[in-house]
Amino acid sequence: MNASAKAGVPIVGVYGSARLPETNEHYQYAVEVGRALASEGFTVATGGYAGVMEAVSKGAREVGGEVIGYTVTSWDGLPANRYVTEQRDSTDLFDRLRKFSEVDLLIALDGGLGTLAEVAVSWNLLQVGSDARPLLLVGEQWQALHNFVREKLIVGEADLNVVRLLPEGSTSSLVAATACELVGQRLGLGGPWESQQRPTTGATAPTSR
Repeated sequence: MNASAKAGVPIVGVYGSARLPETNEHYQYAVEVGRALASEGFTVATGGYAGVMEAVSKGAREVGGEVIGYTVTSWDGLPANRYVTEQRDSTDLFDRLRKFSEVDLLIALDGGLGTLAEVAVSWNLLQVGSDARPLLLVGEQWQALHNFVREKLIVGEADLNVVRLLPEGSTSSLVAATACELVGQRLGLGGPWESQQRPTTGATAPTSR
């Protein structure tokens, strides 16, 4: 079990592209998702770099949330974004995937090939019935992937049903509410997870690490 979970704070990992600029509407949406997740009391984890990862981290910090960055500095040499409060470096991309597999819930937002690889591994872990974490896919690209898997790959209905989908345009509050539901199911709470201590709204994000 991860350190935050031991302290009673579930970790929600968010997958997403490093290539989205701050001016992109999907970046701004990711900020809102990070803010909503942290407002529910979750610790947020991302790959720790730019784009969607930075946006989610920024939103979480804006409401006083904690942000874990699963970086791979030996691979890319890049620093974590300035909103990361705890950097957990990985030896390689496979080690990073293993770390992500230990969080309490995984959410995929807008991404490219790297995000697709992360989703595929997380989905496969659910398929084989190991102690895998729930996977929430948000947006039309993941609905399209789900349809492709249904129509073109050798899968059964059970393989498709292990992931949860939210449509394009889902509000950040719906994403957070679904996260509470899925984490509650994973922890066997008999209902949505609810934090007893929420972050202080209005906390300022750091300007540097």
